Amino acid sequence: MLPQERYNKLIEYLQEHEIIKIDQIVSLFDISIETARRDLNHLEKEGIIKKIYGGATLMAPEAKEPATSDRLSRNLAEKTEIARKCADFIKDGDSILLEVGTTTLQVAKALKEKRNLTVITNSIHVVNELMDTDFDIYVIGGKVRHGEGSVSGALTMFELENFQISKAIIGGGGLTLERGLSDYNIEEALVRKKVVEKAKEVILVVDHSKFGRDVLAHICPITAIDLVITDRNLNAELAAEFESANVNLVLA
Repeated sequence: MLPQERYNKLIEYLQEHEIIKIDQIVSLFDISIETARRDLNHLEKEGIIKKIYGGATLMAPEAKEPATSDRLSRNLAEKTEIARKCADFIKDGDSILLEVGTTTLQVAKALKEKRNLTVITNSIHVVNELMDTDFDIYVIGGKVRHGEGSVSGALTMFELENFQISKAIIGGGGLTLERGLSDYNIEEALVRKKVVEKAKEVILVVDHSKFGRDVLAHICPITAIDLVITDRNLNAELAAEFESANVNLVLA
């Protein structure tokens, strides 16, 4: 097989599986470890992949957020399991802030069997989802982001000051040990940063594809997050790295 054919097949594999390890490349293409490393070096120089410990992942589109319609269906089964696990950490009568995001929307669905919750949110989708419950729902005001169904901006930041936040359930666009949590939209990232600062407990819900990605706007260091809930498709070595850094990681 010619090198360019391998490059194309490597990219196709990464588009489907997010991460590939050196030993998988060796096995898939029946090549030496040295050749596999040269292939990765070439693709990294082209700006297509990013090498990680023992393998590689596709280079994240740093400043471009995937469309909401795409994210709603992407990794839906994993997000559903994450949401169910998250619901285990919420008790009847709790007061929570449920932030904007496709995984937090699944959390809203998973919480509908709870009783007497007080929910603060900046997500129009979350409000619509919980409309048929008896929860006390508080919507944070601000600028509506069309297409995303989110509310953010200066007014949102101001209104957050009026709430005591016991538990905050948040999402994000990327998560690394070095830089922590990041997101694509600057206004939403600023709101999320304020939420993290005010909350007594921060629960991050992200699927495995967000790990190892560092996108546009920084939110907080990993140490500011009390609990990270993700799915079991997270690469085992990545999981071990986070656990070694004393991150409270739960696999759904």
